Amino acid sequence: MAANLKTNKFVENLKKGFEDIKTVAEEGNFKLFLKQFIAVLVVFLAFKFMSGKFAEKVSNFEGQMDAIRVQQTSEREYQNNKNQLLSLEPRFPDISAKNEWLLSQILGIFKAADITPQMEGSQAEDTSNATYVAASLRVNADMGFTQFAEFLAGVENRDEYVKVSEFSLTKATESENLGKNKISLRFNTIFPKEKIAKSLFKDYDKIMQEQTEAKSAKKTGAKGVNK
Repeated sequence: MAANLKTNKFVENLKKGFEDIKTVAEEGNFKLFLKQFIAVLVVFLAFKFMSGKFAEKVSNFEGQMDAIRVQQTSEREYQNNKNQLLSLEPRFPDISAKNEWLLSQILGIFKAADITPQMEGSQAEDTSNATYVAASLRVNADMGFTQFAEFLAGVENRDEYVKVSEFSLTKATESENLGKNKISLRFNTIFPKEKIAKSLFKDYDKIMQEQTEAKSAKKTGAKGVNK
């Protein structure tokens, strides 16, 4: 509902005030308002000036804080990427060992599990990627279910990057192998065509030494617990 301006006290008082100013001006006594007007004008201009300066400072401050936050985010992302590279790259074999590394790793895995492997064919390689060479080797063996589960877990938990990409399992029918399974596994690894961490980071050798010492201390601690 629209307000009735005639009964609005605020509007009436405002009208009266303007009428009083008009009367004073007509009587030549406008100087009465001069000091007050100048004072109000100075305060108004000062407020506008200070408001502008304050807003400018606030804007500058917010801009600086945004820049700092972006910088901190970039530094954190850089450090995270660096840590990830330094953690993962050493797990991959050097390209110079491409012809024998995977085979030697597989033989070591089966020897530790006290299982006799049977190699099927030669190492297959895929060089289509620009940054790495993918290699795989198929191996056959006879294992029971529990033995195979433990064997597979051991492979997957290795520090070195050797993975089982696929396997097939068939129950053995020979009397001497009852309770066992004929298992075919394909082992995979990746050879980076170029390892870049050492050339990127000046503290590479120091970090690698610290990682080696940490692993050695962990293994020593684990042996102590087992005793």
